[in-house]
Amino acid sequence: MRNRKILLVSVAVLLLVSLVSSCSPGKPLPAFKFLSGDSETAKKYAQGIQENLRANLGIETVLEATDFATRLKKMRAGDFDIVFAGWGGDYDDPMTFLDLWITDGPYNDVKWSNKAYDDLIAKAKASGNADERMKAMADAEKILLTESPIVPLYWPAWNYAEHPWVKGIIRSTVGPDYDWKWASTEGRPAGDGKLAMNLGEEPPDLQSITTTDQVSFEILNATNEGLVRKNPAGLYEQGSGVAKSWTVSNDGLVYTFTLKDDVKWSDGSKITAKDFEYAWKKVIDPRTASQYNYMFFFIKGAEEVASIEIPDPAADKAAYDAAVKKVEDGLKAVGVVAKDDTTLEVTLAAPSAFFVSLTAFPSYFPLQEKYHVAKGDQYALEANAILYNGPYTISEWNHGAKLVLKKNAAYWDAATVKLEQISFDMIKDINTPITMYEADELDAVGVPGDFIPKFKSERPTELKQMAQATVWYLELNPKNAAFANPKFRRALSLGFDRQSFVDNVLKNFSMPAVGYNPPSIHGKDGAVFTEKYVEAAAKLSPKANLTEAQKLLTEACKELGFAVPKPPAAKK
Repeated sequence: MRNRKILLVSVAVLLLVSLVSSCSPGKPLPAFKFLSGDSETAKKYAQGIQENLRANLGIETVLEATDFATRLKKMRAGDFDIVFAGWGGDYDDPMTFLDLWITDGPYNDVKWSNKAYDDLIAKAKASGNADERMKAMADAEKILLTESPIVPLYWPAWNYAEHPWVKGIIRSTVGPDYDWKWASTEGRPAGDGKLAMNLGEEPPDLQSITTTDQVSFEILNATNEGLVRKNPAGLYEQGSGVAKSWTVSNDGLVYTFTLKDDVKWSDGSKITAKDFEYAWKKVIDPRTASQYNYMFFFIKGAEEVASIEIPDPAADKAAYDAAVKKVEDGLKAVGVVAKDDTTLEVTLAAPSAFFVSLTAFPSYFPLQEKYHVAKGDQYALEANAILYNGPYTISEWNHGAKLVLKKNAAYWDAATVKLEQISFDMIKDINTPITMYEADELDAVGVPGDFIPKFKSERPTELKQMAQATVWYLELNPKNAAFANPKFRRALSLGFDRQSFVDNVLKNFSMPAVGYNPPSIHGKDGAVFTEKYVEAAAKLSPKANLTEAQKLLTEACKELGFAVPKPPAAKK
C-alpha cells in the first residue's frame, strides 16, 4: 500500500512538472514598439498587422503613429522595435531592392549584416554577364527571406480614379509615381488648364541630392529634369530631357552626353554640363550624407569616395582634414567630367543596361553651383529658394496644407505642357479626398480598398488599377534581443497570414508578398525576376505556417528566457 502511495505521488509530481513545463516558464514577452505612419490608411493597415500577429502568434505590439518626416528620422536612427515600411523600385532591376540590405547600407535601418549576402550583391554589381547577375541576386534574396531581418507582407495594387475630363497623367511602376508633363483636361467643370490633386503629405525634402521619399520625388519630377525623361510609352529616348543625344563606347563603359543649346534655369541662366557634374559629385561626397549615393555606384570611383569615413573635426581636426583631402582628390578621379558647357562624359565601373534610365531619377538632376552655395542650408526650404528646370515651378507652398505648381515658361519644351496650374492639398484622412472627388473638387484620387465596391458600382469607367513595383514589409530591429534571434524573426515571418491581411484589411487587389522583389521587377530579357529566378522553396507562403512558426517561436523564447506567448484562441 505504501509503495502504491509513493507511486501515485510520483506520478502526480511528474504530471505537475509536465503541466508546468507546458506552460512555458519564463518572463513574459514584452509588447514591441510598432512604428507606422499617421494617415488614416497607414493606421488602419498597422492595426491589421497588430491583430494578425496577436491572433496567430500571441505577439503584442504598441502602435506609435507619426508623421512622415518623423517616421523617416526614427527609422534612420533605429528608434523602433518594428516598423511598417515600404520600398518602391527606382529602376527596373532587382538590385534596386536588394542593395538596401547590404552591411552599413543607408537604408539598412536594422543594421543586419550577412557576409554571404554582401558578397553576392558585390558579385552581381561587378558582373557584366546577365545570367551570373540574376543567379547572384536570386541567391541573395533567398538569404534575405530565410534570415528575415525584414518580413515582406504584400505587393500593392494602385487603385485610383480619374474624372473623364482628365487626360495624359503618366503613372510609373518605377521611379517617381507621377509625371504631369503631358497632362491636360478637356471639359473640366471648373475650367480647363488646371488640375486639383491630393498629395497626402508635406514633401519632406525637395533638395535633389538628399531627398529619399516618394512625395518629394513627385514634386521634383514636375519641377526639374535630368538628362533624360521617360516618355508616355515608358521609353527613354534621345532628346527627351536636357540631353540632346548621347553615345556609348564599344565596351559599354563610356557615355558621352551632349546637352541641348536652349535649356535654361527658371532664372534664365543656361544649364551646363558643369551643373550635372557638380550635383552628381555632391551626392557622392560623403559630407553630403546622401542616402541615395548608392545609385551612383555604377560610376567609376563613386563607391570608393562615398565610403570614405569623415571624422568629427571637433574630436580630431587633423584626421578630418586628411579625410576631406582624400575625398576631394577622389572626386577629381570619379568618372563624371564636364568636357565643356554642353558635353558630359560619364565612365562606368562596369557595363549597365539601364544606366541611361537612372539619369531620369531626381538624384541625378542638375544643380547650379553658384545658386546652391549661395542659398546654403536654406536651399529648397521655400518655393523661392529653388532653381527649376522642369515643366513646372512652385508658385505657392503653404507648408503642411497646400502646394501649387505653375507652368514654367523657361522650360525647353514648354509648348508640350498644356496645364497652367496644378494644386495639391495635403489631406491625410481617408474620407475627405473621396468626398472632394465626388464633388468635382479633386480631378483624380487614390481609391482605398473600402471604397472600391462603391466606385465599381457607381463609377466603373473612372476606376483604374495598375501594379506597382513596390513591396511593404516589417523591419525587425535587433537592438531588441528578440529580433536579434533568427528563429524569432523567422517565426514572425512564417506566422503572418499574408492572404488574410490582403483579403480582409487591404481589400484592394494587392498580392501577398511571397518574396521580396515584386512581380513588376524584371530580369534578363524582361522575365519576371521573382517568377523565373527565385527558387520556389525559398518563397514564403501566402497563408501562415503556424506549425513551423510555433516550433521556432518556442525554441527562440526558450533561448531568450521568455514565456512562449499564446494566441487569444489558445488561452480559452
